[in-house]
Amino acid sequence: MLLSKIAIASVLKPLKDPRAYYRFGLSLRETNKYQINIIGFSTKNETYEKNIKFTTLFCKKRNHYSRLFVNLKLLSILFKDTPKVIIITTFELLPAGMLCKLFLKTKLIYDIQENHLLNLQENKTQSGIKKTLAQLLVNIIEFSSKPFIDHYFFAESCYQDEFSEFKPFTVLENKFFGNNCPIAPIYNVIGHQYRFLISGTLTKVYGVLEGIEWFKKINEVYPETTLHIIGHATLPEYQYQIENKMGHPAITGESSPFPIPYSDILKAYHHADIILMPYYQISSIQPKIPSKLFECFALLKPCLFSPNPKWKSLSDPYPAGMEVNFKDLSNAKENFQTFLKQQYYTVIPGQEVLWKSQEEDFLKMIDKLVSN
Repeated sequence: MLLSKIAIASVLKPLKDPRAYYRFGLSLRETNKYQINIIGFSTKNETYEKNIKFTTLFCKKRNHYSRLFVNLKLLSILFKDTPKVIIITTFELLPAGMLCKLFLKTKLIYDIQENHLLNLQENKTQSGIKKTLAQLLVNIIEFSSKPFIDHYFFAESCYQDEFSEFKPFTVLENKFFGNNCPIAPIYNVIGHQYRFLISGTLTKVYGVLEGIEWFKKINEVYPETTLHIIGHATLPEYQYQIENKMGHPAITGESSPFPIPYSDILKAYHHADIILMPYYQISSIQPKIPSKLFECFALLKPCLFSPNPKWKSLSDPYPAGMEVNFKDLSNAKENFQTFLKQQYYTVIPGQEVLWKSQEEDFLKMIDKLVSN
């Protein structure tokens, strides 16, 4: 049987990105109807798998000049191996996606994983004229692409309001790609050798430094506790600040200027007792659901997260964790002792926290576009 070709393209996401590979790619492969080409970031060659091949688009640091030419490189890749459907996961590659739609008659999906305009406004990664020009560029590219896009995927439910002009759409949240963890139904946090984890993207607004300072207060009372930090530090100066904090004897980790393989993140989860999520509660973060919250639910890892009504409402039914103000260092000990007194996962999370609960909607939309 001739397999329909599907391409999934990004710039800074690793080839085995949780969304592109573990959710989209593996779901498509299970149907035995598609040949998938995952195009993205890698500093090494990935071995091809059954019905999935990997193509490196970018392999340098995020501000390297070669990033200016990623659209040309993507066009070259797609003209040589033309897909029936291409899923673009960042505004940066929409120009190439539009040209493929125009000349190759490829069906185009824009998978919106971030509100780039809001991030530029709130996330403090750029300032001045650079910030203004970046916002203008995002605005022009996203809105000029609207007539070319066949369908939108929204990684967050809140994007229905934030991108109300982008239709038609399907909400596909970043729920856990695997199965629930099959362990005893009640999880007590016990002992004194607590292993804390901060993982994922390491940026200022994700509160990494605040999480470290909070942990140090806990370590004063529980000296056998440890904190492991693993993730992609997007700004060199912030990475330097994090690595300076790793001089503490109870803190270990890996902060990398390149994306960390998701398999390494999962290994870190399996060695952790408690997950820390010290996110700033700003407008670019507060209405979203961190993928690591779904990871905690599925892997039955108790978590401590910044006060957020939405996250609390998701966590409470199991319960999976507790809100804590990571900037309140004077009450850190008392807050942690309150956390320790509670039982977690007296109710095991079900399919609602897993990608499987959305997989059918995803596959139906791909099948519809391939068939048209």
